[in-house]
Amino acid sequence: MQLLVLRLDYRSSATIEHLQRQLRQPNANTALQLPHIPLLAFEQTAPLQLKAALQPIAESTQAIAFHASDIGFSKNGERFYLQVQPTVALDELYNSLKLAGHGFQSGLELPWPPRIPLISKIPAPFWGPLFARLALEFNPLDGTGAAIECWSVIGNRTTVEWSIFLDS
Repeated sequence: MQLLVLRLDYRSSATIEHLQRQLRQPNANTALQLPHIPLLAFEQTAPLQLKAALQPIAESTQAIAFHASDIGFSKNGERFYLQVQPTVALDELYNSLKLAGHGFQSGLELPWPPRIPLISKIPAPFWGPLFARLALEFNPLDGTGAAIECWSVIGNRTTVEWSIFLDS
């Protein structure tokens, strides 16, 4: 599966990585995902062909400001996330990329409005205590989407295929 994501600026990424480390279970052996906003998923798509189709949009897009003020939890996948408030710029980028990628085989439907994943596969007994800890640690976050990346995801392994930095 190829996952198209909006990578975040350094300051926002550092804040999110701190939250991820706070939530991580001591015996966890899986790597934490890089801080990002998932945009679109594709199946059996050549990453460089996808880049050729999406590059004109990415190169003409300014860096996108975002605001995350709410914590979310989904029992499906046992995951915590930050809810990003939708903006016109973020919606326009999403819709433009979706339209440009319509010729490729779509993968799983990602939630919209956007979210910043923090951690997944949390055992049920830890849901409440971790949510309480996250609520104490988290402050509203303002940041910038700095790059569009294509990741290839196979099982629990993620490889960054390409990055296009947005104009700042």
